[in-house]
Amino acid sequence: MDNDQWTLSHNALRCEIKSMIQALGLFMGRIDNGGVPEWAVNTIKEWWESHVAHITDHCKSEETSYEPMFTERFNWPAEIDELHDALDSVKDKVQTAIDKLNTEKSTVAAVRDALSNYEETMLKHFQVEETTALPLMRAYFTPEEISVVQRKILEDAPENAMRALIYAMSPLMVPNSVV
Repeated sequence: MDNDQWTLSHNALRCEIKSMIQALGLFMGRIDNGGVPEWAVNTIKEWWESHVAHITDHCKSEETSYEPMFTERFNWPAEIDELHDALDSVKDKVQTAIDKLNTEKSTVAAVRDALSNYEETMLKHFQVEETTALPLMRAYFTPEEISVVQRKILEDAPENAMRALIYAMSPLMVPNSVV
């Protein structure tokens, strides 16, 4: 199931967050007393805006494509919806940190810390989906039935989602390194 489109899209999101947390940590080590350059503040904000578009599309696809289809043949695990709500809550906390981001180093640290909490919740959410809904999907639907839905999800995804998916599938990224 590691090569399932659903898992691969999770890997893309895992990779996005992990890479940004690592980049912010390295960046903070290079910030001198002059503070954070304005271009860096803007870049972080633009990255977050792009990530929000990606994760919003991903969750919307699960809620509007997978869940209705799956509930025709099996019970959608309630824990997935609960974790979606938890993910929205920690995403809002990252947004608050992003909104407060400025040229002070402490605000970059606040974004990194908020992203770390967000990552933790995201990974729990993905783990539940990949160990409950994904096996149920494979048990109750043929690959042909699923491929139609997954193709539509990919066709409708924002461009940055496709770029992240391709990057996460590259030889440089091993699934165990982004989990």
